[in-house]
Amino acid sequence: MEIFIYIARTKLIVIMLQMRFFCTVLFLLGFLNLSLQAQQNNPFYCHYGNFKTDANEKLFFRLENLNFVKNNEYNGEFVKGQTYIGYVATPKIVYYPTSDFRIEGGIRLHKYSGLIDFPASEPVFSIHYQVNKKLSFILGTLNQDNNHYLHEALFEPERFFIDGAENGLQVLFKSKRLNFDTWINWEQFIFQNDPFQEVFTFGLTADLRLSRNESSQTLSIPLQVLFTHRGGEIDSSDSFKQTIGHFGTGLTYSKAFENTLIQKIDFDALVFIFRDDSSVREFVYSRGVGCHFRIGAETKYSNLKLGYWLGDKFNSSRGSALFQSVSVIDNNYIQKRREILTAKYRIQKTIAKGIILGGQLDTYLDMNLNHDFSYAASLFVKINGEFFLKKLDWK
Repeated sequence: MEIFIYIARTKLIVIMLQMRFFCTVLFLLGFLNLSLQAQQNNPFYCHYGNFKTDANEKLFFRLENLNFVKNNEYNGEFVKGQTYIGYVATPKIVYYPTSDFRIEGGIRLHKYSGLIDFPASEPVFSIHYQVNKKLSFILGTLNQDNNHYLHEALFEPERFFIDGAENGLQVLFKSKRLNFDTWINWEQFIFQNDPFQEVFTFGLTADLRLSRNESSQTLSIPLQVLFTHRGGEIDSSDSFKQTIGHFGTGLTYSKAFENTLIQKIDFDALVFIFRDDSSVREFVYSRGVGCHFRIGAETKYSNLKLGYWLGDKFNSSRGSALFQSVSVIDNNYIQKRREILTAKYRIQKTIAKGIILGGQLDTYLDMNLNHDFSYAASLFVKINGEFFLKKLDWK
């Protein structure tokens, strides 16, 4: 009995220390007159150019660049730490043959510091058809801004700068009440008798607003769906077919304030479901669930979000390993139930139009017996610029 009392007392002390730290950070933010963003939107992961409806027969040069340094100091048995340093630069030519159609092409240069070559560089090309103010289609290289607003338990955020460009088909819709993004990212194409399987990802994210548009309070229902598939009918591989499904929904609430230090506060409660429907089960658990409860606040230059994650048999084929029940280091290491305290803090400053400098700190406190503490510290420089070259008649 004394052992259980000691463990409970230790866990309570750790929680109190964390909350004291969080409160100290909030005080410093108020003292420094900084600003917090409630939403998951990360400005460093947003590069896709806005569609110009007044650029008929105009040619532009566009540069999309992200310099990154991310140091993952992960403790525990689920994933090892790693440091990423380099840049992803995409120079491209953009042309509007009509006011509702855009063509763009270029090269995505992916460079890690310390490597001589560009290991993951590739050409990019896409067409964007703007049907009307609300609906648009993209074919080719996709708009993967902010990782399609997927939660990190479903999609590891650093994939934005360590994975290649997404290519396939995408449909985007935006109105006052409903926003949605659905896409297919075709990751591996196959020909007849190829010795490997085709691989693709299907996703859908949506946000349905329940409150009035003119209200300072926002209440909405988010939806997140992500399927990953590995298989095919014409390959010669003897590997089994994989189909992994992830579903997420919940409720988000925010309230905006005027002429105050804290401009907005928000709360969200999200539930995620994991399913392994592969022909041969790839994960230890074929079903799992996770819940994430978070609070945030907002001013102007930074973002703070505190959360509590509770997972039961949860896994993900594309998500962060920190939230999963099975270790990616050793598949024999399993924790059916995961409880994690999360905190994210980001600060950014606009140097000039299209140029943003900032940093981010992500912390994860595993509420196991060892209270493993992991964190990731990042530095980003985003450079987006578009320059008019000339007017060309489309013939």
